Amino acid sequence: MFDLMIRHGSLVASTGIEQKSIGVAGGRVTALIEPGESAPARETIEAEGMLIFPGLVDAHVHFREPGLIQKEDFASGSRAAAAGGVTTVMVMPTDKPMTTTPEAFLEKKALADAKSHVDYALQAGLGPDTRYVRELADLGAVSFEIFLADLAPPMLVDRSADLLACLAAVRAAGGVVGITPGDDSIVQTLSAEAQAKYPTDRLAFARARPPIAEAIGIARACLAVAETCCRAHVRQVSCALGVAVIEALAPSMLSSEVTIHNLLLEEQEIERLGPIAKVVPPLRPRSDLAALLAALRGGTIKIVATDHAPHLPEEKQAGNIDIWKAPGGFPGVQTLLPLMLGLAGDGAISLPDLVRVCCETPARLFGLHPRKGTLAVGADADIVVVDPRRPFTVRNQDQESKAKLTPFDGWTVPMTPVAAFLRGRIVMRDGRPVGAPSGRFLAPAR
Repeated sequence: MFDLMIRHGSLVASTGIEQKSIGVAGGRVTALIEPGESAPARETIEAEGMLIFPGLVDAHVHFREPGLIQKEDFASGSRAAAAGGVTTVMVMPTDKPMTTTPEAFLEKKALADAKSHVDYALQAGLGPDTRYVRELADLGAVSFEIFLADLAPPMLVDRSADLLACLAAVRAAGGVVGITPGDDSIVQTLSAEAQAKYPTDRLAFARARPPIAEAIGIARACLAVAETCCRAHVRQVSCALGVAVIEALAPSMLSSEVTIHNLLLEEQEIERLGPIAKVVPPLRPRSDLAALLAALRGGTIKIVATDHAPHLPEEKQAGNIDIWKAPGGFPGVQTLLPLMLGLAGDGAISLPDLVRVCCETPARLFGLHPRKGTLAVGADADIVVVDPRRPFTVRNQDQESKAKLTPFDGWTVPMTPVAAFLRGRIVMRDGRPVGAPSGRFLAPAR
């Protein structure tokens, strides 16, 4: 007797698509049943004609709690995730206070335990002070996040000696480092010049973060990882030059990500939408988008994430005239799956590739597979049902995030996520989150 049976859907895995029925018991996938076979279940969902995906795994989100809950909190951010079919999130440490100590980590975990509608892992921040690495690893930090630019001291890691020491400490603890690349001296110099000379030129913001700054940061990361043999992951590759550096220098223990907006939005969007499209790293020209998509299809870039970075509409609107007055970032966790389905509908990627880059590989890279990212027997029953015959339109008014404003407002894709299950329990129906918070903390397998 199964608790739940999802019958006759087309199960999408990274290896292909097969018609299967999924049997769920105790929150896990307990059977994949061939067409024509049946078994008793307390609840049965007929899914003929539907696509069945593993719940998506977003390896890069900011939920702003503690300290910045006017922008977002675990409740609103995780509702947005559930509404979009993202059933596992990895939460970045850039809150107030930063998640850099065991005390801050445990405080944040307690907040998420009470409020999260999806399962979650916590990422720890790491600056030059490495004294808490071992203890944070023992508490279950899924990664240690290092920022080479765009963050103030004491978290900024701009000295190569400090970068090497950080990597060595994380390797000794058996952890994974996430590296946000950049060259802070270039960014700060160009930003000061552009802000003084071109305060109303929206593209000046992008020019203050040129590809060379990102590429230098990626090169430093590649060389430091090769020297220390620490497992590491480069965040938010946004340009062809960054891809070229990875292809030339990346050691086998280093992976990388691209955000969905850097695959889809050209730099002219910041001229059209203004602060709504302001993000770090900035949107790039079409040639960079093409290089990123090719790198994703070819496996140079391993995963797609969102950098879900919400700010209130009034905070964004402050940059309507002077772009520098608006914060960078926008919500993304609710729109990830629809936009990826749009790429698949356009033939830019395959549906199995969607599972590879948004489910299976992020779970593998951060020690959450095979519990997450797959619908193999024994995995958590995190399931998303998609209707491939029903178009879906992204709308600001449907966003569960406090940020509300998405640069993808009005975009239509050919498929609609219609239901999502977390460990066999429904958490989304027809694009709306349902049920009480039931998310659980996820510690990586070391």
